This record gives sequence, structure tokens and C-alpha cells, in this order.
Amino acid sequence: MKGKRVVLILVLLVVGLVAYRVVKYNMAKRRIKESPEEKVTSIKTVQAGRGDIEEIISLNGDIRGLWEVDVYTRVSGKLIKKIKEEGDSVRKGEVVALIDRDEPALGFTKAEVKAPIKGTVIRYYVDIGDSVIPQEPMPQEPVLNIAYMDKVKIVVNVGEKDISKLRKGEKVRVSVDAYPGENFLGRVVRVAPAVDLRSRKVKIELEIENKDHRLKPGMFADVEIIYNEHKNVLVVPRIAVLEKEGRKILFTVEDDRAKLREVKTGVSDEEKTEIVEGLTEGESVIIEGNYGLTDGAKVEVGGI
Repeated sequence: MKGKRVVLILVLLVVGLVAYRVVKYNMAKRRIKESPEEKVTSIKTVQAGRGDIEEIISLNGDIRGLWEVDVYTRVSGKLIKKIKEEGDSVRKGEVVALIDRDEPALGFTKAEVKAPIKGTVIRYYVDIGDSVIPQEPMPQEPVLNIAYMDKVKIVVNVGEKDISKLRKGEKVRVSVDAYPGENFLGRVVRVAPAVDLRSRKVKIELEIENKDHRLKPGMFADVEIIYNEHKNVLVVPRIAVLEKEGRKILFTVEDDRAKLREVKTGVSDEEKTEIVEGLTEGESVIIEGNYGLTDGAKVEVGGI
């Protein structure tokens, strides 16, 4: 009987141990199901810092000489000599071409065509041997065109909604395809006093320094009129700012957790957004991995 009790006790111990391990295993398995491993989102960050932002109006237009003059002959005849060729500089009053009045029996000397302004010969409308006729009494074809190019101008048309933003003297930035990545600076010099009734736009005239004559009449230009500048303001990359339920938000990082911040924004350009409230200089702001992110989510910098 004593032996049977020992066997029974051993069996009970084995059964109890097995049951304990089964229960422990099931509890551990349940904990794994109920508490899955927390997802970690890879992110990139930058520090909020100070910078400048410009408010601009983007337009385009054709470059012209500051002054451009079509020059006509005063007598009828034929163009017999180009004293100044296209691209040559001329002084005001300088002879640029000669006209043969084509009446040799009358003993006329060759008629001179003179430059009415200082500038550069842009183009001849007629060639050697072509007939030329004075402008009066009926409009005729000019002999040549002269333009003053130490400064050039661009005339653009601005819509009514932007009229209040523009003032004489405001900065202008101009770029052309001929010089990629390069900007030429100028000013607004005239704002028309009235709106064109047909287009509902206002004519704006811009002037750009051009001492080296790199900007040529006829070039197509992209124009940015800078009507407001925000200097040394708190900025973040534009991609950091999101919109949620009508609010502007961004995410900072605190203790490896994403922290949702509601912010008040100012102006933006193509790269940056001004932050007026809700953020301080030097805080780490998430710029990649922020889409779909939630407040308190676990994050790690890098890995993208």
C-alpha cells in the first residue's frame, strides 16, 4: 500500500507540473495576442529655425529696351549703306545709314539717317538696295530700330485682386531661359492709374539694370514681384505642416514619441512656412514619416 501511495503522489506531481506548464504557456500566448509588439515609425526631422519668407506675385512678359525707336528716312530713295550694323552702339545724332535719292540728274547728295537716341541697333527692316519712303503722309516701313539697353523694361498686367499689393519701388526678380539659375533684380517704376475695362487688369512697368546687355529685347522673362518680406521669422519646411479637420498641425519628437502640435501659420513660399504660434525655435520637427502619424506614436530617426 505504501508503494502505491508513492506512485500515486508521483503521478499527481507529474500531472500537476504538466498542467502548470500548459496554463503558463496559454497565459503567455494570450498576453502576446493582447499586447502585440508596438509599431515604430521611421522619420526624419529638422530643427525649427529663423529665416526669411517673401510674398510674391508671379507673372511673365517680354523684355524690351528702356527706350525703343523705329527710325524712318526723311526722303524717298534706296538704302545704299549701313554705317552701323545690327548690334553696334550708336550715339544720339550719329549717322547710321545712307539713302540714295535716286535722282542723279538733280545732283542730290546722299541722305543721312541719324540715330534719334543713344542705344544699340537692334534690327534693320530693309536691306541694301531696298526702297525706303518717309513716314508721312502715310505710314511706311521703318529703316531700322534702335533701343537703349543699359536698362530694360518689362510691361506686365496684374489682376484686380492683386492691385492693392503693388506699389511703385517694390523689388522685382527676373529670370530668363538663356541664363538658368540666375536672377536679375529690378523695380516697379509705374503702376497704371486705372484698370483696363476689357481685361480688368492693371498695367505695371518694371525696370531692370542691364549694363552688360545680357538681357536682350524680345527675350521671354519670368517675373516675381516681391510685395512683402518677412525677415528673421520662425520657419519650418513646408512639408512639415499638415491640415487636420481644418487645423494646421505638425509633429515634434519627445522621448522617442511623436507629439502632435496645433500651430498658427503665417505666409509660405515654395519651400518654407512661417510659424506664428505653437512652436519654439530649436524644436525637432518631423518632415518625413509624418503622414498618417498619430499623437504619441513611437518613432525613430532615420531608416527612410
